[in-house]
Amino acid sequence: MTMTEKILARASEKPQLSPGDNVWVNIDVLMTHDVCGPGSFGIFKKEFGQNAKVWDREKIVIIPDHYIFTTDERANRNVDILRDFCTEQNIKYFYDIKDLGNFKANPNYKGVCHVALAQEGHCRPGEGAKMKVRNQQGVR
Repeated sequence: MTMTEKILARASEKPQLSPGDNVWVNIDVLMTHDVCGPGSFGIFKKEFGQNAKVWDREKIVIIPDHYIFTTDERANRNVDILRDFCTEQNIKYFYDIKDLGNFKANPNYKGVCHVALAQEGHCRPGEGAKMKVRNQQGVR
């Protein structure tokens, strides 16, 4: 098995995986942001129902950091979708920014999502290697 297959096999408690297998995995943390989150939320609701709840609101980290500082209405809509989903799901770790003109007025905003994961303690030793992002790879 490849390294990825080994990681997914372990997380799904299966002895072996092959390309094309679909598995449910027990993850340490799920992070998304304003680029990937809205589409994922749409698929979540389509597949599991409009009233479906996430499996663990404390294992989900949502950080708007790609489109947060633009005046583009479509990009801002992505951030609004994050806010709505976090409210609906009562997501514990939603690091939003409300006042774009005064960063000191935004103690919950954490900046770049990949860096914030480690800075806020969402990546712990032994967990970071399961993520593809280089920043988390160093947390082993």
